[in-house]
Amino acid sequence: MTINKKKETTIFEKMTKLSIEYNSINLGQGFPDKDGPQDIINKAAESLKKISNQYPPMKGLDILRKNISKHMANHYKLEIDWETEILITNGATEALASSILSLTQKGDEVIIFEPAYDSYKPIVEKAGGIPICIPLLTPKWEITYEEINKYITNNSKLIIINNPMNPLGKVFNLSELEAISKIVNENNMFVISDEVHEHILFDNKSHLPVSSIKGLEKKSVKIGSAGKTFSLTGWKVGFVIASKELIDLIGNMHQYITFTVPPNLQQAIAYAYQKPIEYYDDLKIEFQNKRDIIYDNLTKYNVKTFLPEATYFINIDYENKFPDLSPEEFCLELIKKAKVTGIPISVFYDKNTQKSKISKLIRLCFAKNNSTILKASEQIGKFFNS
Repeated sequence: MTINKKKETTIFEKMTKLSIEYNSINLGQGFPDKDGPQDIINKAAESLKKISNQYPPMKGLDILRKNISKHMANHYKLEIDWETEILITNGATEALASSILSLTQKGDEVIIFEPAYDSYKPIVEKAGGIPICIPLLTPKWEITYEEINKYITNNSKLIIINNPMNPLGKVFNLSELEAISKIVNENNMFVISDEVHEHILFDNKSHLPVSSIKGLEKKSVKIGSAGKTFSLTGWKVGFVIASKELIDLIGNMHQYITFTVPPNLQQAIAYAYQKPIEYYDDLKIEFQNKRDIIYDNLTKYNVKTFLPEATYFINIDYENKFPDLSPEEFCLELIKKAKVTGIPISVFYDKNTQKSKISKLIRLCFAKNNSTILKASEQIGKFFNS
């Protein structure tokens, strides 16, 4: 057997390396630059000495699953059976892997909306599935029943949706989710909904969990992330919510991938999910404030900027000012001359997607301290006006 040793460098690795080389402010990295609440961190440290450090239950600690169930009831009025309908995973990516691998067989077609988070397509391909990529079009990035239905065949098995959506910061509305429900039920499909940014929404937007949509109660998989909700992304604590039948199926895959999650981190996240509603209100206010700082400053310099409804990503349009540059070329110029690092969202598309349907926007992460995003946006603005 010949092993292909060639390594394909991701755009994130490439841009981070260049960011270090040119001493650039890195807004390409999709995580906060400060740790989450100290009381949660203290609880994790305390738990190392107070609870067993041996293998916890495969599905996750009882207390964590109970508290996630209470959380779903408090925030969404959804009754989730903590014993049979919740699975704790090593982050949302493992939750995605276990779910996609469980629900996809060789030759199954899996619908993915573009621009798409970069792990969906490779996992589908590893499962033997065929990614069917549907590019959403600016400025509304809207999903409709008619558009999805064009791509449906006898082999259609699964739809993957990211709501709220990275990299666009879009929140899918009830009408769009009902369109997905209609497609799923007409064609005996399932839907996986990646909802890791569910609590980082702005302007009084409301999140609709996939299982709250009529017709998707037993046909859906919700993926959540404690790492995103509590700004502790390095802990890699995620979860899956689905029917007992689907949890049993996904859990069977999970046990052969990672089996379980560090017990002290689970204990700390169980504590975190007891936080009052004010914590979530403050989280939204904090990130909306950061969004408004970077948006207001960029628009002050006449940089065309799209106001996100959620997540901690904002996108800028460079084409009017630099029409001859490809997205990656522009990002390189941004690093060298503005000393700011972004990510071209063109990398979130399949290589076979029509060029005319690939957005050339540049994604910036504003989950940084206010002085950093203020400085970065000023440097971008001056570069655009130089």
